[in-house]
Amino acid sequence: MNKGDTWNESATHNDAVTGRLVRRVTTAGDINEKAPYHTRTTFTDDGEFMIFSTLRDGHSAICRAHVPTGDITQLTDPIPGETKQLSAGTIAPKSGWVLYWRKRSLMSVNLHTLEERTAVEDIGHEWRGGLISVDPAEQSVAFPTSSAHPDELAGLPLERQRSYKEAFAEGAGLVGRLHRVALAGGEPEVVHTVHGMRTTHLEHNPADGDLLYLDIDRPPMWHAGGDYSKTSRCWTLRISTGELKALPPRAEAKFQIHAAWSWDGQLLLYHGPAVLVWGPCPWYIGAVRPSGEIYREWTFEEGMHYGHVEAAGGGRPAIILEGNVSPNLLQWLYYDSDEPRFEVICEHNTELNSIPGQASHAHPSTDRDGKYIAYNVAKDGRTDVCVVEV
Repeated sequence: MNKGDTWNESATHNDAVTGRLVRRVTTAGDINEKAPYHTRTTFTDDGEFMIFSTLRDGHSAICRAHVPTGDITQLTDPIPGETKQLSAGTIAPKSGWVLYWRKRSLMSVNLHTLEERTAVEDIGHEWRGGLISVDPAEQSVAFPTSSAHPDELAGLPLERQRSYKEAFAEGAGLVGRLHRVALAGGEPEVVHTVHGMRTTHLEHNPADGDLLYLDIDRPPMWHAGGDYSKTSRCWTLRISTGELKALPPRAEAKFQIHAAWSWDGQLLLYHGPAVLVWGPCPWYIGAVRPSGEIYREWTFEEGMHYGHVEAAGGGRPAIILEGNVSPNLLQWLYYDSDEPRFEVICEHNTELNSIPGQASHAHPSTDRDGKYIAYNVAKDGRTDVCVVEV
């Protein structure tokens, strides 16, 4: 494994349910993990390349894959470590810059030229970074930071650290910040700060670089229900004015779990548990306009499975699901009529939570034209990245 090496280890098969061609891009290594499920994170604008991070032979690296052939090119020098040393990364789909966390540094590498640069040298030992978003003009990058766990800062071993809920039970001592920095790097600007709360997910609106979707996690349940699902998790932030706007669902349980913009930026797609329980329960799935007007929302009593939501590409009026109504299928949920309609894309069959972290989560995402959908698959204690042609 060296920077610039190119190889092909992929294998293909036809999906057992739909017959679509599936390419298993990776077949080696311990952890292979694609970019997050948010819109505009995984593929170049033309759909030719996608990005993922890998841990193999005790070293971590960022890689690109040529989607039509499966050819893999390593973009960064290998970093030694028994666990994955790099985040999954986020792409600037037009220019090909890939942003990723290396510990406390926000790094970037160009998937075409392999040029590397540092966007943010060090966010500080007392902070932890969240998901990264590139604005649609590809001029700036937004990212959240939140206070590090006090037991981690105190040097306690992991087995002696309190749970996050215990350490920040009432939010005391926790600060959440949103930052913006030039894509080329520089001094980051703090554009929003909250106390006793935090943000880990954010995403630029694909048609409006001044508008961010962000989640806001509140005590005591944090990412698992906030303030017992009394308050929406999904908000928008108008960066230029600082205006925050809640986007609550119609459902009684207001805490959405995941969300992503539609490709045209007209809708925020979301889902959440219809009742606040830790375990299987019905899920609601919907779409809301940036104004807060609910466009569609349905509750599925049979939807007992964890998952995520992602926007379909190519103008398809649908949400990509990996779970909720099925434990093992990628499906489109169409929102172009009052009645929901499902269409199976393919099986994913990932062994959810079979390894630490989120690499076992399918986390599907698509290219702008909707030609491909990439997803993670965990099996037998390791994970691979797959792509289905649609």
